[in-house]
Amino acid sequence: MKILVDSDILVGAFRKDDTNNFKAISLLKLILSNHQGYIINLVLMESATVLSHRIGMDAVKLFLKRFPELELTIIDMDHNLEEKAWEIFTKQTKKGCSYVDCANLASIAHYHLDKIASFDGFYPKHLVFLDGN
Repeated sequence: MKILVDSDILVGAFRKDDTNNFKAISLLKLILSNHQGYIINLVLMESATVLSHRIGMDAVKLFLKRFPELELTIIDMDHNLEEKAWEIFTKQTKKGCSYVDCANLASIAHYHLDKIASFDGFYPKHLVFLDGN
C-alpha cells in the first residue's frame, strides 16, 4: 500500500513523552517494512514547527538530521495540488480546520495513495491506517 504520513505520527514518534509515542513508532516501522511511505513537504514543515514549540530548536535539528532514515517519499506541493487543497479547505464548515490536513487529502486523491497514517479525527475512517489495515 501507498501510505501518506501525517505530522502527528512523526511528532509522536520523535517525542518520547508523547502519549502516542509507542503507537507512532510501531506504525512507522510497519509502514517502512511493508509499505511505501509518503509525506507532503508541508507536513515536514509542520512537524518541525510543532517540535520547535514543544521541545526547542535542538530537537528540530536532530529531527531533520534523522528524518532521511525514514526513507519517505516527499511530495512537493505544486500549484495544481495547492489549488485542490484550497478547494477542499474552503468547503470545510468546522471551525479550526487545518489547511495542511486538506493538502493531505488533495495529495491522497491526486497521487492515488491508499491510506493516511494519522491520529487526527479529521480524515474519513476508510482512509486511516492505524492498525495495518
